Amino acid sequence: MTQQRREIRKILKYRKGEQIIKQGDYGISIYKILCGKVQVFRRSEGVDVPLATLGAGAIIGEMGFLGKDAEVRSASAGALENTELEVWHPRELAKKYEQTSPVIKAIIDQALDRLRRINRFMDKLAVTLTNETSEKSLQDSGAWKSKRKFYRKKVYIPCRYAPASRPRDFPFLTGNITDVSMGGMGLQVSAKNESVISHEVGESFHIDTVLPNGKDLSLVAQIVSVKKTRSRVRLGMQFRDLPDYQEAKKTLWFFLMPT
Repeated sequence: MTQQRREIRKILKYRKGEQIIKQGDYGISIYKILCGKVQVFRRSEGVDVPLATLGAGAIIGEMGFLGKDAEVRSASAGALENTELEVWHPRELAKKYEQTSPVIKAIIDQALDRLRRINRFMDKLAVTLTNETSEKSLQDSGAWKSKRKFYRKKVYIPCRYAPASRPRDFPFLTGNITDVSMGGMGLQVSAKNESVISHEVGESFHIDTVLPNGKDLSLVAQIVSVKKTRSRVRLGMQFRDLPDYQEAKKTLWFFLMPT
């Protein structure tokens, strides 16, 4: 009787806190999580950008294989708890991948390209949020600089606004959002609005608008800079409230994501 050849499974065990993959290192192995939890993250400009938290059944180390990179790890991975991994060598997987239909390969390539663009944006976003934290500390210490040195998108979107602590019957005024980021916006309003309310550094406003993608956005922002002319008032605004129940953060994130 002929004995069938059995593949030997290679199992690796990692304790909580141990590193599994290091970004920038060379490696070809692909891993399947058997048990435990793994965090995947990238380091960009000194900031660790979390990409995903994965559990049993998930695969890590596949980006180099699918993207046919020079075996350089595009992200790091570490064990969030005691974890067991099954190791796969890509040579066997490559044979099966070459047998895949051209249509499936095209779908994989498109999805991989989209994932890479999202990862690049998340890198930029993480650095932005770090800068905003530093800038907020400067503001709290009285050293705020009105010019924001982080990613912002030029727009021209009509909006309505009113003091955050307004009475119920206080009317909303109109203005135009001229740029927006995850940390704040530029708001341009008519100088005539000055006869209704003042626009001074430190004041907060409730702002409602509809983004060009059709999504409603409602939030509270505080004035950090003011530039007045005879016809217009230009306001630098820092977001003070992005309530999760209104999905403001998610709405802004998708709107700012490069296409």
